[in-house]
Amino acid sequence: MYDILASKLAELINIDKSTFIFIDRSKNKQEKIDNFNDIFLNSLNNIQKQHINIEHADSMHYKGLQMADLISWSAFQNFENEKMFKIK
Repeated sequence: MYDILASKLAELINIDKSTFIFIDRSKNKQEKIDNFNDIFLNSLNNIQKQHINIEHADSMHYKGLQMADLISWSAFQNFENEKMFKIK
């Protein structure tokens, strides 16, 4: 499910220069990481065939990934558990 959702979101990304992409490490086996990378890279709008480097990183080390985790967790709670969170 994760790979499918990520590839659908990748379709919305237009690449027009060399790009470095951080992905939250969710896979431990290199074979699964390579498979994810292939699917993700083939889904990007990279018409000019720019160089793309993907790093699977621990979100504890990157604030941007921590923010993405927070948003994803909040969306999950909202849709899966029908919990609404309000900021006061």
